Amino acid sequence: MTATPELRRAVFFGQLHRTYAPNHFDNWMVWAGSMSIQIDGELFSPTLARVFVGSSRPQARARVRVELFVAALPCDQVREGEVDVRLWTDANQRGELDREGKFQPGLGRHLPMRLVCDPQGSPVLSGQNLVFESAEFALSTTGAFNYTVQFSADPLPIDDPEKEWVGLSQIARNQDGVVVVSPQWLSRCPSVMEVCVRKVGASMREGDFHSGRFAQLTAQLEQLPVDVIYLLPFFKPGFLDLHSGEDVRKDALGSPYAVADFYQLDPELATPPEAADLAALVGEGLVQPGDLEGWGLSPAELGRLPLAQALALRGREALVQVIGRAELRQLARRAHRLGKRVIFDLVLMQTSRDNPLIRQHPEWYVRDEQGRPAIHRIAWLVYSDVALFDLVFNQELQEYLLGVAPYWIEQCGLDGVRIDASQTVDRPFLKRIKNRIAAVQPEALVLGETLCALDEALDVPTDAIYALLVDFHRDAEHARPLIQFLEEMHGRFAGRTLALAYFENHDSPRATAVWHEKFARRLQEEPHTARYWQELPCPVQPERDQRPLLMALLKNLQASLIDLSAGLAGRSNLLYGLEWGSLWGEELRTDFENPTLLQPHLAQQQPRASLVQAYHHLHQQRTAWEEFAQGKVYYLRNEFAGGDPDDRILAYTRYTDRGALLVLHHLDSSQPRTLTYTFEYLPFAVGKATPLYDTYAAFQLPSPPLPLGQSGGFTFHLQPLQSLILRLG
Repeated sequence: MTATPELRRAVFFGQLHRTYAPNHFDNWMVWAGSMSIQIDGELFSPTLARVFVGSSRPQARARVRVELFVAALPCDQVREGEVDVRLWTDANQRGELDREGKFQPGLGRHLPMRLVCDPQGSPVLSGQNLVFESAEFALSTTGAFNYTVQFSADPLPIDDPEKEWVGLSQIARNQDGVVVVSPQWLSRCPSVMEVCVRKVGASMREGDFHSGRFAQLTAQLEQLPVDVIYLLPFFKPGFLDLHSGEDVRKDALGSPYAVADFYQLDPELATPPEAADLAALVGEGLVQPGDLEGWGLSPAELGRLPLAQALALRGREALVQVIGRAELRQLARRAHRLGKRVIFDLVLMQTSRDNPLIRQHPEWYVRDEQGRPAIHRIAWLVYSDVALFDLVFNQELQEYLLGVAPYWIEQCGLDGVRIDASQTVDRPFLKRIKNRIAAVQPEALVLGETLCALDEALDVPTDAIYALLVDFHRDAEHARPLIQFLEEMHGRFAGRTLALAYFENHDSPRATAVWHEKFARRLQEEPHTARYWQELPCPVQPERDQRPLLMALLKNLQASLIDLSAGLAGRSNLLYGLEWGSLWGEELRTDFENPTLLQPHLAQQQPRASLVQAYHHLHQQRTAWEEFAQGKVYYLRNEFAGGDPDDRILAYTRYTDRGALLVLHHLDSSQPRTLTYTFEYLPFAVGKATPLYDTYAAFQLPSPPLPLGQSGGFTFHLQPLQSLILRLG
């Protein structure tokens, strides 16, 4: 029996508005869900969607779909207009500061949704479910945004404020959708270098550690072959416990993650007033009026004062802060002139134990049984020098922290942040951070640290996340585990995810040191391995005891090449990351809590100098290899024909419709291998394979013959620990 439109409308009204209370629907009888968003033709789940916008792509076009089931109705008889459905989204509305200086989110807007019907007006069902689709809308503003759906069978007009609506999550278990809109420059997969300023240019004099400074890093920026410089925390650190008065710093120097004041710089990172050229800083416009609030003079007037008078005005500490801010601006400006960007570590989880906030706002902290700030513990790690914030859904604390990143970005021209332990931060707050930063710098990078299981990182609403391959790279000698991990990333993360991949960082031992020790032991224990490396002509370092180091440096470069090239555009692409020191194969840990000195002078000595040159060459060349940013990936598995039965060759192609790159990594250190590959899966015929980058050539080691094309495919000869990038054409 066919029901009339009026009867169907009445059934919808009863089922949606009268039979069940919100959040208590019987989902056997009424259900809604399967919400998705399509952006420029690509489908995303509500968990997370990603898109890039910029000058050459000013907007993306989006459309939302949702399904509804009502058992009391034959859904195939339903027609457009018998139930009202609308989309709510705050897309393009980052929010703004109110009169009290608090950051308020955008209110959002509603867009109509229509029943999906065939040309005859009958509903196009998904199983037994009605399908509704929204009007198309633009995504044109960087930020993090939400969307959800509401239903109504109330007879009032759709724009009447009295009309009853029931939300998607009130009918069934659903989450709001999330879209992260990132600046387009990130889609080119920029490289990143982590830098602890404390260690750059540091020295020991008369037994005392003298910290590195912003100015010393600025002087070296041109030598850093990366696109983004990521600074470890530069805030003023604290060392004491307010309650006990004890010095609780970690080791000799204390941790930069123990923040005493989010709005003051670590004074050790600024040039001392006696050595600074204050007049020059003022002349370059690096001292701003806001730096001198309460000083009673302009920057120009400060620049003309003798040092003694400048110190007498507000004291040494205040003058050091003025100099530090000027030098941080100088660092950012110099980086921008070199085509680089500078981001910094945003600490959200804790402060030092002598931060004044402990007394001003004790309710902001997790407290122990005595009412004192709790010591921060993660698994077996104990951070006794910091006080742990009670951050999750703590609105007042979050409001305070929201101002930190925009302050430094605006004050010093910085380009974004890395959020410490972002997977532990509630997602609405992460969204607000992203939007608050984008409101002051639309092109900013917000990088979320995710040292966690993949499941915990799938919904982090930042522009890029960590995908640390430290453990894989350090121990990688077989291809299958690497491929399986990468493919899991490709399958689990939202499309267009960017993941920063390191082989070492400040949380890990130096990988080069681990490899150096491993290969030295192997040369002693494996005669066939020792024989290969002893017989290999080594123009850059003929000494026998240097061969384990050469092997470690080859492995260092190989790891970065994997991080650069092994992603999948449109799924989870990789940004390759270095730690300051990786460039020359540093073997000492950054160890920022102790007065150890790194050894940049080693960059001038062979074979390390060849590694430095290889990284510079890689930085210069990789922008021409568009497949690494835009191409699909095809892994050439060793368990199939043409591969290596020992699974020691990591091989894959990155390809587009226009071109393809073949990347080969020999993970074994002991013997050469010969392989044959065919490329029928590519969208064009392959007539030749031209080497573009050869890690053996980088160290002036003899390279194998060029690949030979045969009827059965191309044959490649690989030496131990060699990596090759070849263009297929």
